Amino acid sequence: MEIERIYARKEYLGNKVGQILIEKSIEIAKQKKMDYIWLGVWRENPRAISFYSKNGFTEFGTHPFMMGNVEQTDILMKWKL
Repeated sequence: MEIERIYARKEYLGNKVGQILIEKSIEIAKQKKMDYIWLGVWRENPRAISFYSKNGFTEFGTHPFMMGNVEQTDILMKWKL
């Protein structure tokens, strides 16, 4: 199962909104008997990388994407059920 994006408005950061969404995603993945959950996180977003790492996600690769005319890189992370 892929988590495409989780965003919280700045005023909600630190209020466990992301934690609730991750926990719900894990619950859904378990119900659907998925093998793992994966996502891409921009490599220049250390707060998000730390959040996913603390929740048991591990890096397994990278993926380039275009933001306008600029190529950027996502770190691919997964959580094995």
